[in-house]
Amino acid sequence: MGSRDKYGIILDILKAAGRNTRGSSLAMVIKEASLSTQQAKEVVIDLLETGLLEFNNREKTLATTTRGWQYVSLYENLNRYVSIHTKVGYFRARNFSTMSS
Repeated sequence: MGSRDKYGIILDILKAAGRNTRGSSLAMVIKEASLSTQQAKEVVIDLLETGLLEFNNREKTLATTTRGWQYVSLYENLNRYVSIHTKVGYFRARNFSTMSS
């Protein structure tokens, strides 16, 4: 796996927490998101405070909220758009430079 930015780490945590309908333990989220315990705790606290994750105190599990899944969808759509935009931009620049020679 390549290096991730903050938003990619958030994406991985939300996906890991949302894999099970009953929620996921913090240990499972840490493992699936490939994070250190300290990294995961810091980001999870932020995600709980912003309402992207919820904690089930009885089960001791994390679950991705509807708002969290909206983040996942937006992030993935934006990544697809940026990828397409980058390819189109490269194609135009490459063709333009060959036309002007």
